[in-house]
Amino acid sequence: MAKATAALMDTAKASRKSSNQYRMAVYTFGEKAEDTKLLEVSSLTDNLDQVQTKASKIGLMSIPWQGYDNDQQTDFDRALKNIGNLMGTAGTGASAGSPEKILFFVSDGVGDAYKPSTCTKKTTSGRCQEPIDTTQCEVLKNKGYRIAVLYTTYLPLPTNDWYKKWISPFQSEIPTRMQSCASPGLYFEVSPSQGIEDAMNALFLKIVSTPRLAS
Repeated sequence: MAKATAALMDTAKASRKSSNQYRMAVYTFGEKAEDTKLLEVSSLTDNLDQVQTKASKIGLMSIPWQGYDNDQQTDFDRALKNIGNLMGTAGTGASAGSPEKILFFVSDGVGDAYKPSTCTKKTTSGRCQEPIDTTQCEVLKNKGYRIAVLYTTYLPLPTNDWYKKWISPFQSEIPTRMQSCASPGLYFEVSPSQGIEDAMNALFLKIVSTPRLAS
């Protein structure tokens, strides 16, 4: 994922018409399980070389021990809400003063967070494991953002008892929920280990070649 995000900067640099045509920022779900939050890897900038360098250093979230905090380290609702607060007002893209806002969202599509009352699936002691709840996706799209979703397929674990009880019942819903989160035409599914770089580049080129119509 880090390699693909860094490589995307080469595609952006090659396709831009001016040095400040695109500005990008990169965020993850956090660096360590003890402090899960929307973590800024690179702040918003048109210096894509800088973004590339920082993105290439993204690592897996560390965890102090197996089962820490009941494994609740993937809070989609909080992350999407917070990214919406950071992105600001969406423009038309017609001028530098009215930039269009695009969110690239890359995930395996399964949320795991403390959500005792609003989870879309059954919980265990308040722990909510669910295919992404698209509520916050709709909030962002209603604000005028376009969302490009890259779904890294959540692979079944048919011999794992936890998977069979908690994830398998909604396995088929994971890709459909992720596609529902995406703006029309901006959804790709790839395996967790192959095709991520190509899919990210294809999504980016599709976005920049499809101007948004504003009324």
